[in-house]
Amino acid sequence: MEESLTIQKAYLLFEAGFCLIASFYMFINVVNADKKNPKNKIMMVSNFSAALLLIFDFFAYTFRGELGRVNFVMVRISNFAVFILTGVILYLYSMYVSYQLFGKAGITTRVPTQKRMTVIYFLCLFNIVLISVTKITGGLYEIDDKNFYHRGPMYYVSVGITAIVILLVISIILQYRRHFDPIKFLSMISYIVLPGIAAGIQSVFYGFSFINIAIGFSLLLMFIENSASQAREIINVSKYDVRTGLLNEHGCIEKLNRLRSKKQTTRYAIVFFDIAKFSDINRKYGMKVGDAVLKEYPEKIGKILQEDEFIGRQGSDHFIAVVRKENLKKFEELLSGTELEIFYGMDKKALMNISSVAGIYEVTDPSTKGEDLLANAYTALLYAKTVSNKQFDYMTMELREKIDHERQYGTLLTDGLEKGEFSAFYQPKVNLEDHKLCGAEALARWIHEGNVIHPIEFVSVMEKNDSVCALDFYILGVVCRDIKGWMDKGMDIPVISVNFSRRNLSNKNLAKDINDVVESYEVPKELIEIEITETNDEFPISVLRQFVNDLHELGFKVAVDDFGCGSASLSLLREADFDTLKIDKSFIDNSFEKDLTILTHIINLAKAINMSLVAEGVENSWQQEKLRELGVGIVQGYFFDEPVTKEEMEKRIRRKVYERKKK
Repeated sequence: MEESLTIQKAYLLFEAGFCLIASFYMFINVVNADKKNPKNKIMMVSNFSAALLLIFDFFAYTFRGELGRVNFVMVRISNFAVFILTGVILYLYSMYVSYQLFGKAGITTRVPTQKRMTVIYFLCLFNIVLISVTKITGGLYEIDDKNFYHRGPMYYVSVGITAIVILLVISIILQYRRHFDPIKFLSMISYIVLPGIAAGIQSVFYGFSFINIAIGFSLLLMFIENSASQAREIINVSKYDVRTGLLNEHGCIEKLNRLRSKKQTTRYAIVFFDIAKFSDINRKYGMKVGDAVLKEYPEKIGKILQEDEFIGRQGSDHFIAVVRKENLKKFEELLSGTELEIFYGMDKKALMNISSVAGIYEVTDPSTKGEDLLANAYTALLYAKTVSNKQFDYMTMELREKIDHERQYGTLLTDGLEKGEFSAFYQPKVNLEDHKLCGAEALARWIHEGNVIHPIEFVSVMEKNDSVCALDFYILGVVCRDIKGWMDKGMDIPVISVNFSRRNLSNKNLAKDINDVVESYEVPKELIEIEITETNDEFPISVLRQFVNDLHELGFKVAVDDFGCGSASLSLLREADFDTLKIDKSFIDNSFEKDLTILTHIINLAKAINMSLVAEGVENSWQQEKLRELGVGIVQGYFFDEPVTKEEMEKRIRRKVYERKKK
């Protein structure tokens, strides 16, 4: 008996030590890294309570049966503390179960099992009060004059209440067992069942602390499982998207690499897709609806996928799908457009047709790494969005060669810019009333290996790698240098227009940087007009409006180029205060009645809001006569003159007037 008691006390101290270490570890974790995690706080308090319970239980067994004042006091204090702490731990454990299931806990907190949880909390608190009262009256335990304690009638009432709490908690765990994986479920059950079994054993084998040893053991299991669960959560966060629960990019790569290790990737196609016009959904319905679309759209698409296929999310509205090649056409049909119903607000719903733009790569090489598979599909997506304007583009050998060629071409262009191979050619603008030169547009030309290369051959490539921004400032510098030279010769110089791609709008100091270049050459600002195209909608109109206002404050005039070929022409005129409207040549290339009607309205609109008009692309006498009849005063195009070198432009400035001719 004495030997077994010694072993029991050793177990109590051993478990107490571990519980103290666990509570200290959780304390460090809560203070330094996870202050807002209630589960960790409960775990910390529970383990500390268990450590105290086990230590007091050790004292109770150490001092019982020993006479003396100190022993008398210690037995009573320890016995009282053990029962109180048992009730506290049971209360904390019930809160832990609630947090695991519902993410919240507490007497006043509403959860799906509110009635049972309220009963559990009430019984735990009632049991603590009952223990406190009956310990004073001796109804729970009686301690004799030899310092041994004996169970009183209220002991069985307290045990009965504890048993009811345990059964209620078990009923909740069983009801929501599908919320747990098998290991988690067994762990949650064991935390409460082990002390229950120990209570049954202890009721038979009186004098042994099976319950408290089981409580300590359960809490240690809880600590270990919780730590392992947090480790799994960290791993999951690294592999899964928090907002949608889908695999993130790293998770997709890992899964693809597993397929690669089994040499199975050639069965699949990689689809990288973006939701078309997703920003419009956010603007029209709000961010909450946008978030709902990000979650429900891939869920709807995922319903057609087979077990070995999957969808992931890279971020924003960018998604990744791995689909069997034989199912690819069906997947494309769904991406082409699918109805989605989103409920929001007070009984509001939005019915929308969602479609996507996609880059697709059908895997051919089983040795290709997962990250390279995604890169191929993503490159095809970028090509679809920025070059081909198709809904779907496949990454083929031909497309790869084309992209590689463009990349090499882009390198040549960048090198050419650094070597000063670019020059400004000037296309004169002519007044239709008197045929006088009234301005010119500076156009970039690339002089490479003796060839003069036009912008149509290189601007689109330079826009992709943003070197077009450097080109625009380079041409501005050339124009300012040429104007300065003409000024020194005493020439009467017309306004020269310089093009700036809207890619430049990412530069918040764009207007100031333009002003700095012009002022550095001491060129009057009234001789420089900045043209910016209407076609690119990469940046919101508000950014363009601010840029135009900044230029006006600095003394520059601003023209909108290629008006009419973009998607937001009228809103552009409403939002930004341009000085000149340049009509896109597509409206004057033919004599179709519809084009002429639209052209007439554009001209009338510009005049109504006091904008100057310039028509570009005039190539024959019919066009210039028609434009004159419609009230367009200034034109440019091959009918009068082609883009010319600086030297030829100087001759035009001196001559001033163009001969009247027919073509």
